[in-house]
Amino acid sequence: MISQLFVLAPNGHTIVHKDYRGDVPKEAPEIFLRRVVEKTDQPVFQVDGVNYICVRKNGLFFLCTTVYNVPPAFVIELLTQLTKVCKDYIGVLNEESLRKNFTLIYELVDEILDFGWPQMASTADLQAFVFNTAAPVTVAKEVRGGLAALKAAPKTMSSKAVHKPISLRDASGRGDKNEIFVDVIDRISATFNANGQVRTFTIDGSIQMKSYLTGSPQLHLALNDQLVIGGGGHAGYGMVELDNVNFHECVQLDKFEQERMLVLEPPHGEFVLMNFHIGSLRHEGQIPFRIMPVLSAVSDYKQELRLQVRAEFADKYHGANVKLTFTVPKTSTGATVELAQGAKQQTWEYDDATKTVTWLIRKFQGGSTHAISCYFVVKSETNVKKEMGPVSMAFEIPMYNISQLQVQHLKIVERNKSYNPHRWVRCLTHAESYVCRIGQ
Repeated sequence: MISQLFVLAPNGHTIVHKDYRGDVPKEAPEIFLRRVVEKTDQPVFQVDGVNYICVRKNGLFFLCTTVYNVPPAFVIELLTQLTKVCKDYIGVLNEESLRKNFTLIYELVDEILDFGWPQMASTADLQAFVFNTAAPVTVAKEVRGGLAALKAAPKTMSSKAVHKPISLRDASGRGDKNEIFVDVIDRISATFNANGQVRTFTIDGSIQMKSYLTGSPQLHLALNDQLVIGGGGHAGYGMVELDNVNFHECVQLDKFEQERMLVLEPPHGEFVLMNFHIGSLRHEGQIPFRIMPVLSAVSDYKQELRLQVRAEFADKYHGANVKLTFTVPKTSTGATVELAQGAKQQTWEYDDATKTVTWLIRKFQGGSTHAISCYFVVKSETNVKKEMGPVSMAFEIPMYNISQLQVQHLKIVERNKSYNPHRWVRCLTHAESYVCRIGQ
């Protein structure tokens, strides 16, 4: 089925290489990278009778080659599952971690593929056959305002804890720590007109789980009591309405309709427990940030874009690494930005090649407002509103979710009283497609 398997670093260097059949030239990675450079990223293409099928993850290329007419979707699913298994076993999927654990990666690949034929690609099934342990990669502490980040409180687990290998043993060597992580993630896509009115608004969310639990205990995960599925936007006050949902195959749905309870035996490693979709804005309180652009002429040639952003959520939350980008007209000559007086943890930059202005706010406190003024020079006949690109925003809001979907409780059913696992439940609102038009 598969002739070759490669894992390539972002710079094109080979980290993992398996040649199963010897029927594809050894310079296949060079041909692949040349094609990627010359054209846009295509997951599937053919060159000189050789099929190239690729999945890109965290800048790494997971590549298969074959001379046979294989189903591309099947190989893409296999490579995607390989990325998940590697992440489960080594914790962090990046070039450094792969190089430090290349022996373990080769062992995983040998168990997943036999002479190019897929055998198994499940983290739980592989545990009986994989004996190498992961060498964890040290993650540098984040710095905030020149001071090292404070250590987490005893009942709080750092967000980086979910990136450790599933087989990592504790300092005493007694075995795996008994933990399970549950993350409720809302991904927002929205567009607004220049007056701040909503044109489109959707939430594509998920409940992600990563299990370090020993054995195969049964989990009872309860969601909101007032949860409505497919209500058509007519749910009552206080209810949480989702347009549609789908679940992981391990979920038993017997109690979901009556009690909004998910019953499952979680597989080892990381997986998506549930996906959900909200196709429209339910109420104005779901808008986390208001973007207010005002374009005005300072003179016949000089224009000013006054950009103001307000966080609509409570001040006990904050936006992290908030980034706003917009483009000035292609005919403009340069651009300068003035930050508000006393602005902290804010930076800006201008790329003259793309005419793009980027404004970065590292911490955006809820209930606060930030503003900048951007000045640029254009020709007198330029239609500025027509030529200016929209304002695009990307952000994360930790421990806050717009959908209001909540994990009410997480019960681990185990008869052994000494079985005392740690449970970590977190939520996050995330957006990379949050756009406000400047012109009408």
